[in-house]
Amino acid sequence: MLKRNIISTAHRNGFISIFLAVPFVSLTGLFGKWISISPLMIVQWRTIFAFIALSIALIVSRKKFLFNNYREFLWLFISGVLLGAHWVAFFKSIQVSTVAIGLLSYVSYPLFTTMLEPMFFSDSKIGKNFPSTVLVVIGLLLIATSNRTNGEIISGFVLEGVLWGLVAGLGFAILTLINRLHVRNQSPLLLTCWQNGFAALILVPWSIYESWIITKNDWFLLFLLGVVCTVGGHSLLINGLRHIQAQLASLLIAGLEPILAIFFAFSFLGEIPSFRTLIGGAFIIIATLIIIKKSI
Repeated sequence: MLKRNIISTAHRNGFISIFLAVPFVSLTGLFGKWISISPLMIVQWRTIFAFIALSIALIVSRKKFLFNNYREFLWLFISGVLLGAHWVAFFKSIQVSTVAIGLLSYVSYPLFTTMLEPMFFSDSKIGKNFPSTVLVVIGLLLIATSNRTNGEIISGFVLEGVLWGLVAGLGFAILTLINRLHVRNQSPLLLTCWQNGFAALILVPWSIYESWIITKNDWFLLFLLGVVCTVGGHSLLINGLRHIQAQLASLLIAGLEPILAIFFAFSFLGEIPSFRTLIGGAFIIIATLIIIKKSI
């Protein structure tokens, strides 16, 4: 009975962490519109600010800052590559299209998570994902054709936004699985710190060719993005993955994030998604419900 209560409490804490992470994650897309620099430079400085903030927090609190096993650093390096690529693709999707199109394309990642999770964990259950796949494809087609101009079936900027969103979703799905594989016995803050550190390091060879002229307003927004949204949201997400399946975490974020993000985009940017975009997004969110019903 005591063991069951402990498991129940841990499971509930995992849910709470994921729910608290959603508002932080939902606000992230807006920074892609607010900040005037390239997606690569946004991610470069986002990860630098996050790494510095987390390093200070770990050192001041006298918590573990380094890993004794070099293999852990290897996994963190790999996850850093995925984190950096995922964020660059995500902000690229937002900048070339809209917050709604970028987010709704990106949240198809639970399908990737469900397809890949059995390769990582024995406790995952494989269901027949054909109906979910069909719904996701229909949803993406509706989104991709939501802003037709001059007789075009698919608008170029919308298609580009959808494709970048899918790349971001695939990257996040793999990152989520790697995080779950390595977080059960490690501090979420420590993992988040080094993932951001390696992501920042990996991006330097490409960012040196970008413009480093940044306005005061962009510096302030980058600080908020790197410290508040990244440290807060990512740490809560990793902490939640210590107690619940990656598929379930994907469902919670995929169901809540686009709703909050579209609301924030409407409130702060005045972006109003088309009816076709909303219907396409609804198909994708319904697909996640089908996936989780078969997977848990």
